[in-house]
Amino acid sequence: MRAARPVKDLVVKSGELVMCRSRLCRIVSCTAPDKIHIQIEGTSEYQWVGVGDLSSYNQEVTEKKIRHVASTDAAQEAVALQWAKALGAALRAHGARLSKRTCDEIAGKFDVSAKTVRRRWRLYCYNPLPASQLPSLPGPSPKARLLPPLVESLIAAAIDEIYLVREASSVAAVVRRCAQLSRDAGVAAPSYAAVKARVRARDPMQLAVKRLGSHEARAKQAPSIRGLDTSSPLEVVQIDHAVVDLMVVSPLTRQVIGRPWITLAIDVFTRCVVGYYMSFDPPDQTSVALTLEHSCLPKERWLESIGLDGKLKYSIFGKMARIAWDNAKTFKTKALLAQCERYGIEVRPRPVRRPHYGAYIERYIGTMMGAVHLLPGTTFSNSKQRGDYPSEKKAVLTIAELEQWLALQIAGVYHNSPHSGLGGRTPLQVWDQSWSSEQGSTRFPPMIGNPRDFTLGFLPAANRRIGRAGIQLHSLHYWDPALSPFINDGIEHRVHYSQRDLSKVFLYAAGDYIDVPLLDRSRNPFSLCELRDIRAHMKEQGRKAASESELFDALERQREILHQAATSSKKARRKLARLPPVVPKAVREEVDYAEPALPIPSSEGLVE
Repeated sequence: MRAARPVKDLVVKSGELVMCRSRLCRIVSCTAPDKIHIQIEGTSEYQWVGVGDLSSYNQEVTEKKIRHVASTDAAQEAVALQWAKALGAALRAHGARLSKRTCDEIAGKFDVSAKTVRRRWRLYCYNPLPASQLPSLPGPSPKARLLPPLVESLIAAAIDEIYLVREASSVAAVVRRCAQLSRDAGVAAPSYAAVKARVRARDPMQLAVKRLGSHEARAKQAPSIRGLDTSSPLEVVQIDHAVVDLMVVSPLTRQVIGRPWITLAIDVFTRCVVGYYMSFDPPDQTSVALTLEHSCLPKERWLESIGLDGKLKYSIFGKMARIAWDNAKTFKTKALLAQCERYGIEVRPRPVRRPHYGAYIERYIGTMMGAVHLLPGTTFSNSKQRGDYPSEKKAVLTIAELEQWLALQIAGVYHNSPHSGLGGRTPLQVWDQSWSSEQGSTRFPPMIGNPRDFTLGFLPAANRRIGRAGIQLHSLHYWDPALSPFINDGIEHRVHYSQRDLSKVFLYAAGDYIDVPLLDRSRNPFSLCELRDIRAHMKEQGRKAASESELFDALERQREILHQAATSSKKARRKLARLPPVVPKAVREEVDYAEPALPIPSSEGLVE
């Protein structure tokens, strides 16, 4: 008896597609009949199964597929039901073989030819439902291949050679190559539509990998349906850097400086922006330290420093349990990782070249930039979007004004806007609800016990021995009387410093940090970038500073040149904006020695 459906034999070997518990799988290796290693297709899930758990996967089309008409005609449905009942009765009575007598009986009952009965019989055996008897659309079935096998092989070879390459050739180039191969083989060349249909029938992931590379292919074609599993706020915080799409002007001259950098931190569970840091300096370890400080500590003092005290509520703070960031150098320094370990913060970098693992922070950066694009002076996302918009001429905001606007945008607008990923709730609502009990009492997030130690521990560090001249770092000398107990103790002490201000360093000793200023306390604050620039400049001139005073004199002259050039050079204005703020020195009152000195009254010297 002829089978109703051709069945494919089960083949157990590496690379074969099989079915296991109603899931499509691929065999990875076969050790024994009860030790078969499989991978669930489309996932990274692996399992060990036995041969009894597997069944064949009939990948090839062995029967003609029919495109049924999506009709609501009751008459057609009634006829299809009658055919299904008649064919079903014949199948139950005589099995899968349709005899001539049964075929003639059914043909006479429905007044059709025997050929029609046999055609409907094949359809019913393949799909024993009334839907198989509905009328179908004319023409070949979808994905049908009507070209000769030789032409099909030529098209496949041309696609592999021309289309599946990093140069990303067009379909037209594949058609031209097919024409050449067909002419050499002496067959008719396929049409453009035929070649395009074969290209579209290829695996989209395979096309993306071959044409874009595995990195871009996973970012654009790989499934992205599962996010991070979090159950509480501050469980996972994602951090990343970005350049703000806005030209910023100088607060004094109102001339364009450039685009600032921003480092942002977002809580995955509540989607709240827990903190950020913005400056003209490229991202470095100090940027990360100040971002973590802003994220973990209460923000009342910061709001007061930017002029929004009492005008804005930004109650997001607390120590996170885990940090997720990419593999940039700024996130891989030893001091940064060691300080996270000290405070019980788990660091989990995302896999290399997998940007979709940072989807939450990347998505918010896109949202924030969308709001920035509405400001005067925006550069938009690219030159195509910008067009002929004069970004530099339209720029009006200073870095301080941009920071105020950004705080209002984040804490005032974004935190109070419904979020689709939170079921329509706002990030602030989810944050407040997470820290409120059923009885209405409020819990507090894990808080940093010593904010100063927390921040300084994230700064860059170097090990130094302390001599009679104090601490030597970056070829500069730092001294304070507090260093006296550590002179020549033979121990390498950890010294932290800020890349933004080298006017003092921080000695870690006995569980605390000691401020150690420069030996020459008359110098204004300066950055590590400034120090490197002036040394490189002096090296180009073929000279080297003989002393620290000569080096600082050259640095002051360089600043004077920057102030002069700031009126005409955007590069000079940008360098000037990166300089640390100058702390005004206390003005001492001059003593008039012409006046006689009066003795202190005896009553003021009495001790009770």
